[in-house]
Amino acid sequence: MPFKVRISKFRHVYGTPCREQDCYKNICITRNAHDGCFCAVNSKFLAIVTETSGGGSFLVLLLSEVGRVDVDHPRITGHRGPVVDLKFNPFNDNEIASCSDDGTVKIWSIPNDGLKTDTYQWKVDLHGHQRRVDYIEWHPTAENLILSTGSDYQVILWNVERAEPIQIYRCHPDSIQSVTWNRNGSLFATTCKDKHIRVIEARTGRVIANSIGHQGPKTSKLVFLGDTNRLLSTGFGKQFERQVAIWNANDLSQPLTVETIDFSAGVLVPFYDHDTRTVYLAGKGDGNIRYYEITDQCEPYLHYLSEYKSTSPQRCLGVMPKMGLDVTRNEIMRFYKLTSTGLTCEPISMIVPRRAEVFQYDIYPDTAGPYPALSADEWISGIDRDPILVSMKDRTEDTNIPQITTYRTLDSTSSFPHRGTLQRITPLPIAEVAPIPKVNIINDLSNSPLTLEKTNNDVQQHTPHPTLRKIDSLQLSATNTEFDFIREKFQNQTDFVQPFIKHNFEIKKKVWNVDINDTYSSIPPDIYGIDYRHEYLKQQDEIQTLRELIFVKDSRIRLLEDELCLFKIRVENQEKILSR
Repeated sequence: MPFKVRISKFRHVYGTPCREQDCYKNICITRNAHDGCFCAVNSKFLAIVTETSGGGSFLVLLLSEVGRVDVDHPRITGHRGPVVDLKFNPFNDNEIASCSDDGTVKIWSIPNDGLKTDTYQWKVDLHGHQRRVDYIEWHPTAENLILSTGSDYQVILWNVERAEPIQIYRCHPDSIQSVTWNRNGSLFATTCKDKHIRVIEARTGRVIANSIGHQGPKTSKLVFLGDTNRLLSTGFGKQFERQVAIWNANDLSQPLTVETIDFSAGVLVPFYDHDTRTVYLAGKGDGNIRYYEITDQCEPYLHYLSEYKSTSPQRCLGVMPKMGLDVTRNEIMRFYKLTSTGLTCEPISMIVPRRAEVFQYDIYPDTAGPYPALSADEWISGIDRDPILVSMKDRTEDTNIPQITTYRTLDSTSSFPHRGTLQRITPLPIAEVAPIPKVNIINDLSNSPLTLEKTNNDVQQHTPHPTLRKIDSLQLSATNTEFDFIREKFQNQTDFVQPFIKHNFEIKKKVWNVDINDTYSSIPPDIYGIDYRHEYLKQQDEIQTLRELIFVKDSRIRLLEDELCLFKIRVENQEKILSR
């Protein structure tokens, strides 16, 4: 039988550390034994928990502040206990959440130019846990929602904007070891010290699936595998061997596959990249990072790719969001490694070796962007949406604005078969509103009713995609307001009565309703000849024009109301004179 090699474009991915002058040195990294995230990073800032006495603090550095960090560098010092977890807001680079032994979750605001003095004033302070808060996770699609787990065996979903809890989940009998959201934020999963894996419906708190995971007594970690409705867990077996397993989120009775890694003692922390379908396993205290490719066609579902090796053990890893990667180097992942033996934070880039210098569409599909898909109130009302996808190609350093490519809306029963079939609510259109003012004398106006003209014919002559439909025009005539009584009384007083000029606006909307599917969402938008950024700027100009027209209309209404008051006063005066 001939030997077959599995084809993968990520087989030769390799990790490369940054040069010594590009690392962050002289940082007094915390010595806390907790397995939380002591390092958080986004495209602007790097946050690291530091060792302090009498409270908790962490550094917030600009990414450009490489080299030796000053000992007296400004810090955020607002917690009364050690900080154990940090998470940047995915929709606001200047906002970071922290949790601590003092039982609180605090939200902090960071200036664009970084911290200049020590900061102890928080933006939001969330009280609800009776003991230490262990982990926090921002909602992946809705803004101002964050999930926290504590040593009091509770999970709390917070509305950050109102600083109040939305839901409290009390279904865990022991300490919670990890928490993760699914892709659209309708479900979250947890691992617990009782060795159980639980999948929980976020709005109702109902436990959808519950079963024993890894048999070992040590810490187990968990991550959702994007929109595949599967979970990947890491833990220990009965013989204290480190394991990685993949589960069906609907049925946790037995894993789809289990693979033994080695017999080390460090906890394996998984990091999943949905765009490349790769998962990275980093052990606490290890010096290596293993990475695998995930497939959903058939077993074994988990394919080993390669391994990054280092002589310095890692204490924690921070992960750069996709919008902060360097596409010119074919960088698909960047870790910020806190070393256990030194005082250094070392960036590690995972590179796909390619000779071509052009943008690589196959390794950079449209990714989840820094825009919330819905508000907190919309999510609470029962709406679920996938993340807004953006293109990584047209992002430049001058604007730092990615190009939005898709906006899909799914109903709340799209994740599990027993909760309904997969349905798509009408996608939000990309609308172009162009007001065309028409000025007519009031005597020439006709009180025409609202007319709506719809045309659903195919517009393939305007666009190459056959599923685009067009709503041609929406014409609206403004209503006519006449002052007949005033005209009869004061038809000769021209100094008070001005000729009324009426504006009739014809508002035309060109709405392209895109019937998006998985194939279309991965195709670059410039193939269809649509420059969304140009359309967005054009739409903003048109909205500003409409606002100016509305302001003129409001000013005219106020003027007419003042004139009407004057007319009424004159009428009353004349009636008094006649009555005498």
